[in-house]
Amino acid sequence: MAKALTVMVGAAIAICLMVTAIWAWRDLPLLASNAARPEVLGWAAKALAVAAGAGAQVILITFVLGRIYRFRRVHDALRLAAALVCCVSAIGAAALGLAAQQ
Repeated sequence: MAKALTVMVGAAIAICLMVTAIWAWRDLPLLASNAARPEVLGWAAKALAVAAGAGAQVILITFVLGRIYRFRRVHDALRLAAALVCCVSAIGAAALGLAAQQ
């Protein structure tokens, strides 16, 4: 029962993050027109969308695939790569967001 609940909650969170990533990729650059440098804020929004998508992949690999299949080195490598992409994209989004305000 706990296994099925973990899979369902993990899948729901991953789906919500992917929908947020797609929305952010498509609509947030359009909302950046009031910034001092709107093109930079648009790139920050796209970097944030990449971070959300990579975070969804980490959750999907950990909570869904990890509960259905046994973890192998490939799963660990994919999870580490997605976590690295998520962190780098989030840091890049924060830096670009700060640069857009100046």
